[in-house]
Amino acid sequence: SPEGVFRIMEQFEMTAEDMLYLGDTATDMKTGKNAGIFTIGALWGFRERRELEEGGADAIIGYPLELLRYTN
Repeated sequence: SPEGVFRIMEQFEMTAEDMLYLGDTATDMKTGKNAGIFTIGALWGFRERRELEEGGADAIIGYPLELLRYTN
C-alpha cells in the first residue's frame, strides 16, 4: 500500500514527480509504482535482479552513487 508514501509526500509538500523510490524487493517496487513514483531497485539488498525486474523497477542500480544519475 502506498498510504505511508502519500503521508510523507503530504508532510513534505512533494509530488510523485519530485521523488524517487529506492528499494530492494518487488514489494518496494510495487509500493513506489502504486504511488506513481519512479522506482529504482537496489542490487545490494536482499533480492536478485530478476525479482526487481518482475516487480516493475524503472531502473536497477548496483551501487549507491548510481542514484546520482536520476537526480537533478
